[in-house]
Amino acid sequence: MQKGETVRLARFRNTTRKLGIEERFTKALENRIVAASPWTLVPQGAASKWVLQGTLERYEVRPLGVSLGSGSLRASAGTASRIEVVVVASVDLLDGQTGALVLHRRGLTFSNQYRVDQNFASFDNRELSVVDSLADDFAESFLTQLFEAVE
Repeated sequence: MQKGETVRLARFRNTTRKLGIEERFTKALENRIVAASPWTLVPQGAASKWVLQGTLERYEVRPLGVSLGSGSLRASAGTASRIEVVVVASVDLLDGQTGALVLHRRGLTFSNQYRVDQNFASFDNRELSVVDSLADDFAESFLTQLFEAVE
């Protein structure tokens, strides 16, 4: 893989129940390719030397800690105090001319934790910022593995 070679990034497939995360992972990988790879990113439909395609296979949100409530209300008996978000993805590098599989990475697992604000209105925003962080970690890690594997 030489400087200036072209790569086309196929949109990630999402086989999880979490809608929209494929866009975040695709964008993170696109940003990393542009910022820190020897490749030139080309638009969808353009000819390229390489094609990267990925699949988001698993998305989990797990409570890690519990804050005990006051006990006077059943609903306050306990709530999650920390949440872990786990994403599992697979990525393929294909030859852009022949479609032949050059590299396959399965089961790339990334996780991050955050403290739950008891203001539940902010829950989705925190989760999305964690997903963005995971997507960026994934993109950086995958590209590092990719370039080490082909050297």
